[in-house]
Amino acid sequence: MTTFSPSDTPEWQNHDVPLLTRLTNWISHPERMQGVWVTEAELSLVFGVSRTPLREVLNQLNGIGLIRRQRSRSIEIPPLSVADMVQLSRTREELEALITVQVTERHIAREIDIGSLERINRQMGALAALGDTGVVLATGRDFHGELRLLSGNHVASFLLEQLMLRMERYRQCILSLQGRSTEIVHEHDQMLEAIRAGDTSAAAHAARAHIVHARAFYRDELIKHGLL
Repeated sequence: MTTFSPSDTPEWQNHDVPLLTRLTNWISHPERMQGVWVTEAELSLVFGVSRTPLREVLNQLNGIGLIRRQRSRSIEIPPLSVADMVQLSRTREELEALITVQVTERHIAREIDIGSLERINRQMGALAALGDTGVVLATGRDFHGELRLLSGNHVASFLLEQLMLRMERYRQCILSLQGRSTEIVHEHDQMLEAIRAGDTSAAAHAARAHIVHARAFYRDELIKHGLL
């Protein structure tokens, strides 16, 4: 755990980007994976905003556990850890299985068309060959975002969106997918195959397996960074 030292800040002061997005991205930067202490005053300088809007966003991030606010007005960005990642991932596993089952049910009832999911995964397959980790991860987020939309489950979708704000810190510490890209595309294909077949049990199993494999990958990456 270190104390924050303000440096160059222009990239974080783009007011066309919502403050929540900027602050979440700043917190998720790999430079802060070991944890850091920071104050409201320092963050106000970094983002070029007054304390009032900053506190509103900090309260939101504190509520989901991305930061920990102290009575002294110091803010702790906790270090990443395998234990925290596992808890987040296991919770995500349950929610993604539920979402995928409900997409399957809606597909059976002909309430939705899963063509958008198939298009996103085909695009991801093409991008995987290029080896751009950031772009592949972003497309993966699009795939799961579309799943949430098609599920029609606004409660589970909201919970997953909040959870993924915390997971973003773990995603950002991945330097290379090292073959994982093609595995992700294959796992998405298995989910899609089950959805097309109208097999809710197989859909849930495929979704769970996808998150279990991701969890193992994250664990290995954290260990490489010395984060246990």
